[in-house]
Amino acid sequence: MTKTEKIKAYLAENPDASVNGVAKKFSVSAPYIYTLRKKLQAGAILPLPMKAPEPLLKALEPTPVDKVLDARAVNYGTFADGARLMQSIKRTLSDHAQKHGKTFADDQWEALEMIVHKMARIVNSNPDNHDSWVDIAGYAMLVADRLEGNAR
Repeated sequence: MTKTEKIKAYLAENPDASVNGVAKKFSVSAPYIYTLRKKLQAGAILPLPMKAPEPLLKALEPTPVDKVLDARAVNYGTFADGARLMQSIKRTLSDHAQKHGKTFADDQWEALEMIVHKMARIVNSNPDNHDSWVDIAGYAMLVADRLEGNAR
């Protein structure tokens, strides 16, 4: 079976599959998947003469991890884009702190890094994701509370 035939079979079996997830799974571009899906929905791609072998279908099924990663990519953008932004901000903070001789408690530095993580997710994808904003407030509150003697 060619790669295109495998993709067709997968799309036929999983019509609601994420385009980006399918593209990543088969190492092809998202526009290619959109084109195949559109043709499949329009009936331009006839079903394969025989059903794909069960082991192949099983191998093409998204794993629970695939499903989580696909959902995260939709909500937060791609991991690589987010990581570049997060690491750039973290390097800037670290360089600045070092230049000025600043030291931080572990919880303070971890909170700063987690806030950077949440900020980058917001900037990299969905600024209306309520949880990211609440998480930022939560990390700041954990440090503020500990400084007032209420560690949790």
